[in-house]
Amino acid sequence: MFTPARLLVVLILLLFSINCFAQVETSTQADDHIEEGVELMFQKKHTQSLALLVETEAIAQKNKWYEQAFRATLNIGSNYYLLSDYGEALQYYLQAYEIAIEHLDSRQEMTVLNNIGILYFQEEERSQAKKYFFKAYQKAKQVKDEVKVGYYAVNLALVSNKMKEVDSAQFYIQEALPLLKDTPNVLIQGKMAQAEMFLLKEQYSKSEQIALSLLPELQGVSQIENKVFILLVLAQINEARNEVNKALDYTTEARDAQSGFENRTEVYDYLSELYGKTGDFEKAIAYKDSVIIATDSLNTIRNRKLFENEKVKFQLQNYQHELSESKEILKQERRFFYSIIGIAVLCMGFIIWVYRSNLVKHKQRKKIVELELAKEKSDHLLIEKQLREKEALASLEQERLKNELEVKNRKLTAKALYLSSKNDLIEEVVESLSLHTEIADNPQLKKQITELKKHLKKDTQWDSFFTHFEEINQGFLDRLRSKHPKLTPSDIRFITYLYMNLSNKEIASLLNITPQSCRKRKERISKKIDLPNNTTLHAYLSRV
Repeated sequence: MFTPARLLVVLILLLFSINCFAQVETSTQADDHIEEGVELMFQKKHTQSLALLVETEAIAQKNKWYEQAFRATLNIGSNYYLLSDYGEALQYYLQAYEIAIEHLDSRQEMTVLNNIGILYFQEEERSQAKKYFFKAYQKAKQVKDEVKVGYYAVNLALVSNKMKEVDSAQFYIQEALPLLKDTPNVLIQGKMAQAEMFLLKEQYSKSEQIALSLLPELQGVSQIENKVFILLVLAQINEARNEVNKALDYTTEARDAQSGFENRTEVYDYLSELYGKTGDFEKAIAYKDSVIIATDSLNTIRNRKLFENEKVKFQLQNYQHELSESKEILKQERRFFYSIIGIAVLCMGFIIWVYRSNLVKHKQRKKIVELELAKEKSDHLLIEKQLREKEALASLEQERLKNELEVKNRKLTAKALYLSSKNDLIEEVVESLSLHTEIADNPQLKKQITELKKHLKKDTQWDSFFTHFEEINQGFLDRLRSKHPKLTPSDIRFITYLYMNLSNKEIASLLNITPQSCRKRKERISKKIDLPNNTTLHAYLSRV
């Protein structure tokens, strides 16, 4: 039986198998492919270069690697430019420009703008070329890239020379040359533009000096086109000085240096013009014929390039078709392996579900037992809580009754004290009256004073006092009588005042006796009820 762990291992192996079949692409690999495509382009292996760049561009667009997509698209356009298919080149340059605007920065934008300018320059649409060179120049100034500013200023100077805008050319050259000290190849282009500018301004000595200083540097195959340019500048300087033979020498040298047909028509046409000035019309006519032949040859070369370009396009389309087929096969293989993964995941999911179900049931049973125990414990705690609450309520009720008792006893005490103060007042009045001789001689007044003294001992308010005391301290007197039947009513009355915590003086006032008599009575009652020596009478009464 498969366990979840074994199924997980199977799933990992399946994923590994899919990764083996799938082509893994990263942005770094895309950069490597672009570099390889550029190298193939310079080796004039345009078919292989385009195939690699188109594939890389598609992958980069899919993965949103915009830097790589831009470079691949730009170099596809450069391939078509080298194949002289300027329309196709412009289309890809514009696509690269859109990528740069939407996702990249000004550095990529100015690169495309310069390439479009070169394209228009080759097509001799100079106003358009200058427009795009100027846009690239402005972008370079925005990002403060001095080398690029110098490079684009040179291009602006070259196109300004072709448009006979000499002052504009001079402005751009003066700005460019100081910025290109560390880039010798571009600096040569700047000096070439400067030599042509001085030629157009008819400052022949300056132009010649610059052109002659450049000639030793223009060696090798890569500098042929620049060398022809400078030789023609020197030829035009000498023609302007009426040194036609010297001009012919420079032009002939330019003709001999030329390897292809691209600029040969210009050289032949100029030779025909120079020979016409010398009166050698035979050679002039011959070079005019050579111009026609060179033009036809150039058209033939261009037609051949166009044919090669169409072949490249066909091969590229065929390659894209094969690539689509291989992608479809890969997609089917992926679907197959995804199906296997899906089935494996479902199986594993079912086993995990069964396992988890059993585990959940076990946990539920355990949880039920725990809940039952918790319920029993909770019920027990609830009962304990209820008992504590009842005890607390009973304690509170007892405390409340005790407080009420104390309040009522305080009221009784106040009443007793009031009676005591009233008796004291009457006694003082009686004693005061007894001291007067007039009252002692008057039998009638003396009799009334005697009645008043009797009233002190028979005040009916005491009955009311005891009635209230029994209502407040229910059962106290009954418990006291049953416990100590030998106590007289006078003793009980005295004990009542003690229970209310009155002082000896207050009790003496209430009973109309002296405080000393009050203390003696307390001692006598203590003996009567057999009170222990270590217990006070008030403390004992509080426990009855």
